[in-house]
Amino acid sequence: MFRIVVSAVAALWIAGFASSAAAGAERVIEALFACDTNFFEVFESERAAFRSKEVRIVFLEEQRIEIVEFAPPVEVLGLRLTGYRQETDFYYGARPSSFTWGFQVDETPAGAALALRSHFPDGFEGNDGMLIATKFPGQAEKHFALAKPRLAGETGVNLVCHASRKDLGNIWALPDVVDQFSETWDTKGRWWAWIADWFFD
Repeated sequence: MFRIVVSAVAALWIAGFASSAAAGAERVIEALFACDTNFFEVFESERAAFRSKEVRIVFLEEQRIEIVEFAPPVEVLGLRLTGYRQETDFYYGARPSSFTWGFQVDETPAGAALALRSHFPDGFEGNDGMLIATKFPGQAEKHFALAKPRLAGETGVNLVCHASRKDLGNIWALPDVVDQFSETWDTKGRWWAWIADWFFD
């Protein structure tokens, strides 16, 4: 009898945790849609909703990309989130010019747009490579988009905000989200990040 009661309590606790995690993930995604830095505060407060498999950093010409791979993927709003990414563009030397941040999902751009139709009633415009929400009219440098990933081997679509440094109050860097997942950094990526941060500080 005692074993049955313990099992029932454990099952209720697991169900409650899963429900709380799902609600937390939904709050994070909905915070992303505003494309402002408040997203990072929500993401930090709901960190428990996401478990990482690996964190890595990629340096391209005039660009730094930080990627968090989730394991398991997170199901929210009809989407399957497989990872988080943020990018910093350095088009004018060492000073950042713009930022991109958001999540990677398994869906196609059209499939993701369909899943998010209640959050973006005015829809999206663009092509198969990128669909941009019409939510921010007249703000060419600030937008929410569904974009196909650019790195080799990646699939699905990225749900991302893009904004210029000026749009975000002339900040020098995005809040360091990847440090929240530092226990799963690959060694090479960690060293490159430290070197880059030291160089640009």
